Amino acid sequence: MKKFFSQLTIGLIFLLFGLMITTQLNMLDKKTATVDDKQSPEILIENEQLKKQKDELQKKVDELTKKTQEYENAAAGRGKENNLLLEELQETRLLAGLSDVKGPGLIIYITPKNTLFGNSADGYPIIDYDLLNIVNELNAVDAEAIAINDIRLTGRSGIRTAGDGIIINNQKISPQKRVTIKAIGNVELLKYAMDFPGSIPSRLKKNCDVTYEQSNEIVIKKSQNPIKYEFIKQVEK
Repeated sequence: MKKFFSQLTIGLIFLLFGLMITTQLNMLDKKTATVDDKQSPEILIENEQLKKQKDELQKKVDELTKKTQEYENAAAGRGKENNLLLEELQETRLLAGLSDVKGPGLIIYITPKNTLFGNSADGYPIIDYDLLNIVNELNAVDAEAIAINDIRLTGRSGIRTAGDGIIINNQKISPQKRVTIKAIGNVELLKYAMDFPGSIPSRLKKNCDVTYEQSNEIVIKKSQNPIKYEFIKQVEK
């Protein structure tokens, strides 16, 4: 039993290391995006270095993920109690958005309409409120996993306008290009939510074509936004 807990603890440590490295990957993504806007030789060299660092960090994440899975597999099959603990661990990872998931649901496409000046008359064709409104409607019918442009949403995800973009989990998407929302859950309820009057804001309908399609197997990747708690503590009973 002690050996099992030791293996499980080591596995969790590897998982935490993976999340820390993922944070570095997100920071490198931001730096690379900034660098891409400039074309001087020094900047291009720096860009190549950042991309190389990103590839190396991604390799470490893959290695740590593999080691975590090996420890979990080693701990499995050692009795009913151990299996129950592993099931609870997997459930926790699912709820936290730390696992890739798949299932039936909807894929929603928000495509800006072409206008003479490229933008809508009252600003960008898509704003943060539009996405928030749709996500709220999907959550209201118990969508079990949601992603916007393959950015996994969790209970701590934020969607807000910043400058000329929309920021989701510290990643930037363009309000002038097509946005894809994936939602896994009860298909009929998800369709009802999308068809319900007011679920799609009127300004969004005016500026964009909003369509959806049903799929029996939607894949949503795990969150790249690590969960960190600094101030909350469990209340002792």
